[in-house]
Amino acid sequence: MNEIQEIRKRFLHSLKLGTGETYIIQKKYPEIDFSREIIKGAVQNFAYDPQSEGSRSKYIYGLIKKSKAKDKITSKVFDKIIETKEDDWGLYQLLDIAVLIYKDGNTSALEIIKKRFEKNGLDGFDFCGQEQLMEIGGIDGVLKVAEIVGERLTNDKDDYEDSWKIDEFQKKNKSIDVYEILKEKSKKNESIKAYYESIIQNRFKPYRKVKPIKFSYEIIKEKIQADKFRYISKTRANDLSEEEVLKLAKEFVKSRKNKEKENYLRFFAKRKFPYDYQILFKIAQRKNPRKTRLVEYAVESLTFFKDKKIRDLAIKKIKEVKNPCDYLPLLVSNYQKGDFELLKEVIDRSNNFDFIHSLISGILDIYKSNSLTECKEPLEAMYSKMNCGLHRIDIVELLYENKVLSNKILLELQFDSDESIRKLYRTIKKTVGNNVYKK
Repeated sequence: MNEIQEIRKRFLHSLKLGTGETYIIQKKYPEIDFSREIIKGAVQNFAYDPQSEGSRSKYIYGLIKKSKAKDKITSKVFDKIIETKEDDWGLYQLLDIAVLIYKDGNTSALEIIKKRFEKNGLDGFDFCGQEQLMEIGGIDGVLKVAEIVGERLTNDKDDYEDSWKIDEFQKKNKSIDVYEILKEKSKKNESIKAYYESIIQNRFKPYRKVKPIKFSYEIIKEKIQADKFRYISKTRANDLSEEEVLKLAKEFVKSRKNKEKENYLRFFAKRKFPYDYQILFKIAQRKNPRKTRLVEYAVESLTFFKDKKIRDLAIKKIKEVKNPCDYLPLLVSNYQKGDFELLKEVIDRSNNFDFIHSLISGILDIYKSNSLTECKEPLEAMYSKMNCGLHRIDIVELLYENKVLSNKILLELQFDSDESIRKLYRTIKKTVGNNVYKK
């Protein structure tokens, strides 16, 4: 592989991760055409969890704007919008990029979004583009959405449309009485009428935050016995008194059903088991009984205990098991100086995004409980391999808190795909001023 190919490979890898190294590389090598890689990043949202992380449109469009092949990339983006059938987060991202292109002065982007939106009724084409068309098309875009969606509602009486998108449009366009306009247009257009009637009948009700219930022994026991106990935070687990925790512990010891024992351990993964850890240790050593996560929660329950036997089990499992993510919690209270080498070796076992993401919770928990400068190598290895922006900020924060955030990573943060990371960069720069560049 020649030097240019290697640089393009680094660029694409960074683009898949969503890190700002892409911007650094693009600026450093203006003679290299990265259009092929940028188009890949536009067509596919490479985020580990696109639904949670959202569109990377601003990140991708920033690269498009800085590219000498901007017109070529824009043309390809438009072509992909028109021809893509399935809305798998990639198409949604493409449409978001088109919105940014439009706002940057290229008004043809609106026509492209309209053309793709008109294909929504065709066989095999997923329905998409409502929000983007309404955002840049104004009231005309709203009416186009109402007509196309209304036609679908007319043909499928079981389908419906709620008012959320219209309500959001109204909030951003207070000078327009969108409901009144839809009402008037519905008098002469059956499709718009179907749309208008549907959003009136299905008014969107904003989510109201419900005050969390205070957990008690009775509530948890009832959920455990009904096999409906799934998750509890450490905060909620601390709702229980010590006496109530003792009751749950006694029942766990007496239980002979694996699934029931698993549910008890879900609780003790968040609140320290009040007896000797040996019963938990015996489970953690075994193989998982069929259709349970008993071992996983027994291991998590051991995070509260420090003992040589627990550490020995952790080292043994981490060395023997190819993906030891379930056993990393054993080191939370049993980490020793120098263990960074073992953790780095685990991270280096694979470049697979699923493998890397499976390790993140354990690695973070270990170094949140063990503030050490030697966290640098494992955390940097995770940073360079993980395509999850939501967890990347946790890594960066730990590096910064432990005073081992490298200048290389620091400079990349300002261009990261995740807004919270870009905000963190601004906070760090404001805090330490120009000294950030002298590390």
